[in-house]
Amino acid sequence: MRRNRAGWPERLVIVVAVSAMHLGCEDRSTESVSTGAVAVDPADEDIVRISDVHALDLPLVELRLIHSTAALPDLHLDRVAGAVFLPDSALVIGDGGTRELVFLDRDGSIRVRSGRDGEGPGEYRWIERIGVGTDGIPFVFDRRLRRFTFLNARGEVTRIQRLDQGAGLGAAVPLSRFENGEVLAALETRPILPPGLQRGPVFLVLSSDLGEIVDTLGEWAGKERYVTDEWLPVGFAQTALFAGRGRHALVGTNDSIDLTLYRGMDPVTRLRGGYFPRRVTAQEKEEWTERFLAMFPEDYRAGWRRRLERSTIRDSYPAYGAVKVDADGRIWIGDYPKLADELRRWTIIEPDGTPVAAVNLPVLFPLWLEDTVAVTSQPVELLDVAHGRIAVLRRDEFDVEFVEVYEMGINRLQ
Repeated sequence: MRRNRAGWPERLVIVVAVSAMHLGCEDRSTESVSTGAVAVDPADEDIVRISDVHALDLPLVELRLIHSTAALPDLHLDRVAGAVFLPDSALVIGDGGTRELVFLDRDGSIRVRSGRDGEGPGEYRWIERIGVGTDGIPFVFDRRLRRFTFLNARGEVTRIQRLDQGAGLGAAVPLSRFENGEVLAALETRPILPPGLQRGPVFLVLSSDLGEIVDTLGEWAGKERYVTDEWLPVGFAQTALFAGRGRHALVGTNDSIDLTLYRGMDPVTRLRGGYFPRRVTAQEKEEWTERFLAMFPEDYRAGWRRRLERSTIRDSYPAYGAVKVDADGRIWIGDYPKLADELRRWTIIEPDGTPVAAVNLPVLFPLWLEDTVAVTSQPVELLDVAHGRIAVLRRDEFDVEFVEVYEMGINRLQ
């Protein structure tokens, strides 16, 4: 079997529950998929309860590698902020390091490159998110400039729209944008908190086409931090997680299985359930500490070690570590990987709550192991899924980033 630039097989394995593809939630109170029980709440049909998403036992199918940016000698990605498929299956990659957008055709060749550092039209200071609206138009959200930049398929700027960040300290991340210009966004506030283990709130807000927040649709507990005279990181912290694509948005917390899928402004499916806690060993706590300290120059590590001693490391892993929504509104739940793991399992769930697949992808650990301030929006290995294709972010042995595009080999997921 041939291997790619990073040494991984060119044909990755995904797990698919073929028998579950045509099963819905209607006319059943309880359904068993191997050892993971799935049930619809009879009092509220949009609540789907999954006893343990990690226990679902699903058959296998393969992915086929179509193209990789590692094969493009003139393209060197610095820090990928995100990527999204366009309606014609072209892929747009946002590079947060160079502030550049790279448009790749279906075959992986470069169609056009646009963008640069700055504050004018077509310029960016902090690419927070790249996405596509319900109208199929790609956009870039600049966190520092607090604005959307809309582009055509040739990378040319067509319009700019601002997004309010709310009062006080905070950060908004757009999840869905509708054709009338309204935006659903996850808004994390950063209030002054009392000493101890604390979690500030994260809100799902609606913004008008003028960029003003006009409604709040929900509230979730945000990221765990240990508060003293400063905010300190918590190892293996529980947090709020969110994702969005097209007309769908997904928000929840990883204290347990707790996710809500929105279509437009309406919640359509609520996933709820427990999980079997995995213990964090003393060795794993020490490894987490050393990895965190390794992010800093050696002169700063002793000071940061003292800060960590004032904080805490959790005794168990969160229920999951990442989420995505694909172009068809399916929910992708990524396990919380151990630091020694090379693969992360992603469980795929239909918009009605039916589990249909699980994908094992090479895990991409964040460059910044634990953000002490923001609910992170750092990209994970799964960048986007649409049109039967999946975009995967990788790093080679020299920590150089590249993007691979695979074709999913099962028509039922297209």
